[in-house]
Amino acid sequence: MFGGWAIGMRNMIIYELETDYAHYLEALGAPKRLIRQYAFRNGILPQLTGLALQLGVIVSGALATEIVFSYPGIGYLILQAVQNQDYFLLQGCFLFIIIGVLLANFIIDIVYVIVDPRTRTGMQGGEA
Repeated sequence: MFGGWAIGMRNMIIYELETDYAHYLEALGAPKRLIRQYAFRNGILPQLTGLALQLGVIVSGALATEIVFSYPGIGYLILQAVQNQDYFLLQGCFLFIIIGVLLANFIIDIVYVIVDPRTRTGMQGGEA
């Protein structure tokens, strides 16, 4: 999954370097480092959103890894609970996974406030 994320990030940077604001900054004589910095900051936002959406897939994909490598984890525990029809254990495992994904999404939202200045202006009570 990391390779796909890296290719997506590369494509977003290329797309951002071809936008009007990048050409405008270049025409004004801004240093290329500044233009690349703006392109990186604007290109990382969709990647962060994709990461937040993929967290559940990452956690649920651990089951195959745990079975193949005989690594005891929550995925293997879910498999055992399904085989033994232990519904309360399943509920507890899913609750644990849901809380983990919610906490990770909350952390991503905090990172959004740090990375994207447009979200900070909304927090200050400014008019849109």
